[in-house]
Amino acid sequence: MKYETFILRLEDRSGPLLEVSKIISSYNANITRLSYNKVVDQHTAFVEVYADEDDLKELSRQLDENNYLLKHTSSEVDVLITLQIIDIPGVVTNILKVFEKYDVNISYVNTQENGTSYQYCKIGLYAANSKLLQKVIDEISTFCEIVSINYDMQDKVIDNTVFYHNFAQEMKKTLSLTQKQTNSFLDNSNKILQILEEKNENYFKTFEYIRKFAKYTVDFKGENFNPRISYKSITDNTTIYLIEPQCGANTYIIESEDELLFIDTGFSCYQDEMKNIFQELFPHFDDMKKENILTHADMDHAGITDIFNEIYVSENTFINFKREHEGKKNFREENPLHEPYIKLDRIISKYTPPELTKLRIIGNKKTDDDFEKIGHYNFHDLSFDIYESNGGHLKGEIILVDKDKKIIFTGDIFVNVKGFTPEQYEFNLLAPYLMGSVNTDSAKASICRKIILEKCRNYLLCPGHGEWIENTK
Repeated sequence: MKYETFILRLEDRSGPLLEVSKIISSYNANITRLSYNKVVDQHTAFVEVYADEDDLKELSRQLDENNYLLKHTSSEVDVLITLQIIDIPGVVTNILKVFEKYDVNISYVNTQENGTSYQYCKIGLYAANSKLLQKVIDEISTFCEIVSINYDMQDKVIDNTVFYHNFAQEMKKTLSLTQKQTNSFLDNSNKILQILEEKNENYFKTFEYIRKFAKYTVDFKGENFNPRISYKSITDNTTIYLIEPQCGANTYIIESEDELLFIDTGFSCYQDEMKNIFQELFPHFDDMKKENILTHADMDHAGITDIFNEIYVSENTFINFKREHEGKKNFREENPLHEPYIKLDRIISKYTPPELTKLRIIGNKKTDDDFEKIGHYNFHDLSFDIYESNGGHLKGEIILVDKDKKIIFTGDIFVNVKGFTPEQYEFNLLAPYLMGSVNTDSAKASICRKIILEKCRNYLLCPGHGEWIENTK
């Protein structure tokens, strides 16, 4: 079974469409799309049908014999786009020049002034194929906002370009994106689709997961931001607080003698909400000394850094942030399977890397060991040995181990899936699907996780995601 589009020649009389319909039905073919506008062209119609390949060949022959067939193809695209154009001379001319450049036919145009600085221009286009249409839309979008693209795609993927742009405009509205950000969002969504198509994944599912990622981060802002907050008293002077947002990583805050040590900080897009929580937990927050240790450079762990004067990282994590400031690919983006997701993440979470002048390098890894001690960090009653892993989750990731108090902060080397809230569970399904894996090397990540679970029995495990647990196994 396959789809095919026939361009038909119609006589100016009553009944030709009915006759064509009867011919199509006689070959067990189903009409999936019919496009005809007598005002534009009273003699031409576009009919898309779905049938067995042999039946389609016979149908084509029959239509030709009855003098109905002008042309048939499986790649022509007929769409209606709506453009928001600035109401100044020359803009429509520039749009028409693009159509002429790519030899795209116009079947319908409707635009007029509406008393504002913009006009909404509806244009019906007929292109030889979807790739040609994509070039047209890409070029127009550089100087004109594309509001919508309408095309019947039910039960069929004939033109991904149309779907991409409808989706991108939805995301533009949801996330309040600029046109440049929208174009980048579109491009990287397309790249994710191409990767997942090799796994025979349905592209509607791919875009639904991206849509959920964007929608979840927006839906849980403001008054809907309701993280789970826990705390444990470690000594008479020291308390650890755990903040678990619905979306993104855990943030740990250790309070001791009116000083605060943060371990990871969550998504940038929630910085207003998180700062409100900080103020509620610590009434004198603004006057308190605050330092930060980042377990690794993922955006959901390193999003809120402006409140710190000193941020402690491994040398590799420093290099990662330095690359981002220089406009180079970070460690995640070096992996072609991760790169488009990371670029979407940057847009959705409104991420900016921490200032390099605030970064303090703890140490650097010199061996290929699964864990190598690179430094030490004391915070009042707590004394942490800091180890850099083999980079299975992400190059430069560290863990913090207090052997006396039996506490370990694992970053994402260990994630407590069983300790997720329902919202966290749904959100944490998205990245593994869109990236293929959240790990740079899953085998290496598994080795590190096993080492932690085996060597840190009876420790308080503080994971990158999910509630903390006592490792009694």
